[in-house]
Amino acid sequence: MTPLLRDYHGHPYELTSPDEAGSRFDEQVTAIMPHGECGQTLTVGTADGPVLRIDIDADADRAALRWLPDGSYATDLDADTPITVYESPDSGLRDIPAGLARVSTATARNAVIEYVTSGQRPTSVTWVHDELPAT
Repeated sequence: MTPLLRDYHGHPYELTSPDEAGSRFDEQVTAIMPHGECGQTLTVGTADGPVLRIDIDADADRAALRWLPDGSYATDLDADTPITVYESPDSGLRDIPAGLARVSTATARNAVIEYVTSGQRPTSVTWVHDELPAT
């Protein structure tokens, strides 16, 4: 199945190649949201449902990257910067704690490309199964 990236509206975009995944990711993460900033929630997966959730703020160069099938999250940076993202038109803004926003924008992008390439959980990041920090 062709992987899909879904934006904060839930609009699906087919990711037909690693290049398409990188381009679509770049386009989405720099879009200005209704709150006047770039922070938003994206998901990546198949028509059966998402497997990666990315809460990302490109201006802060921080993202929370979660592997939904097992509840793990990526931890490549120290927990020092919380972010605010526009989750969806229904739920609006959501604060993402520093303990969860622990990858850079580039790392999140690489993880999306790796998922599109392999169809598996990205191995380019460290995944933690600890209890999620408060959201």
